[in-house]
Amino acid sequence: MLNTATVSVGSPHLMASGRNDTASIEEPRRDPPGPMDQPTTEQTAHVAALNTTEAGDTASKDRLPVAVVQNESAQTNERQRLPRDELDEQRERQEKQQSHQTSSHEGGHIPAVNEKSDASVTAPKTVVLPRACTLSSTGTTLSDASYSIGLLPVFHSCDVPESVPPDRVTLVRAEKGGGYASKGTKLKNDLYRAVGLLELANAGDFAANVWNKYPVPVYAIVFMVVGATFAGIMSVFAMLDARRAWRNVTFLRHQYRELREARERRAAKSRPTTDLDVLLSVVYREIGTEGINRWGLNLFMGAGAVLIAIGTYLALGGQNDAIFLASNLLSGYVGNSPIALFGAFNTCWAYYIFCKAQGHINAASKAIPGTRAMALIRRRSRNLQVYTAINGTATLVGGVGSMITATRWWGYVILIPVIMSAIFCNHWWRTRAGYTRRDLVPYGMSVMKVDELSTALDFAARAPKKIKEHKKTPINAFVSDPTSLQAVLTFIQEYELLEPFCERLVKKEDVRRVLGCAGKPDEIKIEISSLLDLPKDQHPAIIQVAQDTVRKVGPRHFQYRERYAAELLGTYFVVLKHEAKRREKARVASEKPGPR
Repeated sequence: MLNTATVSVGSPHLMASGRNDTASIEEPRRDPPGPMDQPTTEQTAHVAALNTTEAGDTASKDRLPVAVVQNESAQTNERQRLPRDELDEQRERQEKQQSHQTSSHEGGHIPAVNEKSDASVTAPKTVVLPRACTLSSTGTTLSDASYSIGLLPVFHSCDVPESVPPDRVTLVRAEKGGGYASKGTKLKNDLYRAVGLLELANAGDFAANVWNKYPVPVYAIVFMVVGATFAGIMSVFAMLDARRAWRNVTFLRHQYRELREARERRAAKSRPTTDLDVLLSVVYREIGTEGINRWGLNLFMGAGAVLIAIGTYLALGGQNDAIFLASNLLSGYVGNSPIALFGAFNTCWAYYIFCKAQGHINAASKAIPGTRAMALIRRRSRNLQVYTAINGTATLVGGVGSMITATRWWGYVILIPVIMSAIFCNHWWRTRAGYTRRDLVPYGMSVMKVDELSTALDFAARAPKKIKEHKKTPINAFVSDPTSLQAVLTFIQEYELLEPFCERLVKKEDVRRVLGCAGKPDEIKIEISSLLDLPKDQHPAIIQVAQDTVRKVGPRHFQYRERYAAELLGTYFVVLKHEAKRREKARVASEKPGPR
């Protein structure tokens, strides 16, 4: 049995004590929860035109239009809520009105919020909030009857896979290092650096093909051993990275399948599916990129590296005619054919992604020209285009060059720029194009509201700079009262930093002891409510861990959020554009006179 330590809370009203926190749980959510200046949402007549078109073509009440906020007050109120269907909001509003009417008819007195009807009203009450329904692949799926004590306001979601960041984390013993790692699945930008050297491993048969004769010179034997050994080592890294890539593909396929089912249910009820179409488009590209650009690369290039390594080793025994023939085949056409095949597939996919990125630029430039959100979408799309243009061209040229090297030494000259391009693309993807995400719709974003998504995009783009400006205490730039544990944990949870925060929290043995986890258990469960229940003299140490987490992990984390938000917003404008074209075609077809 696993030795499990659970940091739990005994009472659901543990936060009802008189803490000097900046905000009660019952207060409305604000984005961001601190003094960092928020940019006003940029508005254009193009967005208004899109909204008018959407509203005019929709007859059902549950249509979610694109919200264009006219002033800062309305913008703040809109950001305080997670996206929900309008029908659910109306139903919930009616239920509240009925309950108030029933109470007034019964003659019951409803005290005001600040009225001291009893002792419990004087302190902020802990609200037991329902956890949002999400995809089961995120590991946070619960029924509508499930409840969680959290810091963020949570609303019931319908069939849109949106979620609230978890208020609890399960940590398990890491395979390496003796530390703890969070338990759960997500899309991870965890590409191995060594994968960028697979094209160099492709040239490991250089000596075998150039000195293709017997007896083999001594210096050629040295080159053969070095090249074959290097190719074999690279094939191991290719296998390891293929496992990581397949975990991402499995996670994304599960999300895609559930999105398709949700869209079918929505379409069967003749309800709008714009938001699901956006998410399906994004997940489809993520699957293709992880499946082709990464998993396919490791599979084909890794297999080619194995064949090349074997063929190069066989070249050492070239005095035997059968071994000589096998060596020529494995280090020649047979060994290089998987690399050439991958180059053809990868080039086609790279061209597809390049065109999609250009479509994002074109659609956004018409909808929100001259705005900061437009600039961020363009930057994201250009980074993708740089990667796909170089990667697609390099793999195609590398496939052709590898087939030439089977009989011509000058084929390796062609591989020199290919090898350099592969190293560059590996670095570019890890630092400029790839991202890590847990949920389809992160908290604070709304696919159907341009202003909310643009604000979240701009906030994520400016957050790394703010963190660098406040190196020692980066949370101070986001939280109005950085000495309040509740305010700090609200920020940590809202921006999905709870997992790295808990991983750092349990590194120190004295902190684990305070949490009730003596020794090194195999599994540790930590809840935000239990952290708030700790003695106040322990709060400064926990806040310091949060400061360290934001300083170390924050910049890259917000860069990932920026890339994903730009992907969502650009895709949304493209989907709107396609829907407008389909409606126009349907209108023209309906106006055509029928056969007499």
